[in-house]
Amino acid sequence: MANETMGLNYGLENSTVCTLQKFRWLLRIDGISAHGINSLPPLKSNRPSISFKELQVEHLNETIYFPGKPDWKPISLSLYDLKKNTHPVFEWLQRIYNPAVNSFGQMKTPVDNNFILNASLEMYNGCGEILEMWVYENVWPQTIDFGELDMGNNEVVTCDLTLRYARAYIVGQ
Repeated sequence: MANETMGLNYGLENSTVCTLQKFRWLLRIDGISAHGINSLPPLKSNRPSISFKELQVEHLNETIYFPGKPDWKPISLSLYDLKKNTHPVFEWLQRIYNPAVNSFGQMKTPVDNNFILNASLEMYNGCGEILEMWVYENVWPQTIDFGELDMGNNEVVTCDLTLRYARAYIVGQ
């Protein structure tokens, strides 16, 4: 008890403990975000969020609840919209739906035509070493918003995505 310091003994005195910073990260999606010369750099995103559906069991004169199936919530991703030869997000969309010719990719499954991808979220320290890495399995854009334009605003244009995925996990856990 004598070694405890004001209740702040959470392991922070250990030299291997490092706090994660909100501005040191990259969400990588092959050819879309932060991965390759034709991808767009990320501006803002979030880490995974999960909830559990409840199972309700009636027992005598009470109701008991148990955790049921996990439900991974979609994540948002804002990308800086840069002028490229081709727009990476629009190319991703065209893998399953081409609005120019009004065709929807019914001949192939979304996996076969690379519409469903894997992604990773890397959290870094100040030296660029990975502190935490999330893997998102089977990512696809649930919504794509190419952004609002405003003559009275000098902010950069972004492309905002809502990404749906099957599951997420931390590598090495």
